[in-house]
Amino acid sequence: LFSSQPDSLAMFEEGIIQGEAQTFAATLAETPANLKTPTKIAALISSKMPCTVTCITRDKNWIKSQQMEMFLSVNQGSAEPPVLLETHYKGSEDPPIVLVGKGITFDSGGISIKPSAAMADMKADMQGAATVFATIRALALLKIPIHVIGIAPFTENLPSGTATKPGDVFRSMCGKTVEVDNTDAEGRLVLGDALTYAATFHPSQIIDLATLTGAVGVALGSAACA
Repeated sequence: LFSSQPDSLAMFEEGIIQGEAQTFAATLAETPANLKTPTKIAALISSKMPCTVTCITRDKNWIKSQQMEMFLSVNQGSAEPPVLLETHYKGSEDPPIVLVGKGITFDSGGISIKPSAAMADMKADMQGAATVFATIRALALLKIPIHVIGIAPFTENLPSGTATKPGDVFRSMCGKTVEVDNTDAEGRLVLGDALTYAATFHPSQIIDLATLTGAVGVALGSAACA
């Protein structure tokens, strides 16, 4: 590598890490849903984190103990148990920034089922979570002096005899009750409980990332995201 800039090698290595982060997030999004069930994707992400990142996989019993009924309501139709993945990178002693990502590993819409053609890309309804963990991986590899926590509620949203029905009511982790009008609006439910949990870390900021609605394309077009 030849350059007149004395720090060119460091810049090159930083670029590689940033590029790897983008590829990691894209690969997670494009992985088939049967290969990234909540349990599988949590294990995969944890295995890719550097040793400076602590990974905690919260199971269904823990989720129940936190009274995350909104999160659990989305999972009711699936045979795959939900997982809340939590990662900690403590590059400083500052109050943490908490990143919360939507982690629906496949979204059929539930009882309010999507048309078949609209399900083609629903394996990627966890791109918010993919972005969160790719970001934390990059921050740790770059040794950025920042305190960041990543949280993602992972579940499938499927119809079945045990699935949530329109009109059902659930109590959230924060104590508010929520009536489900449309089971294809599941992102708000899983994020609601995850955001309440994020607040327990007394963060300086909470940032959430999610694929919530196709209407954003109508508002902003295909060249931008919100």
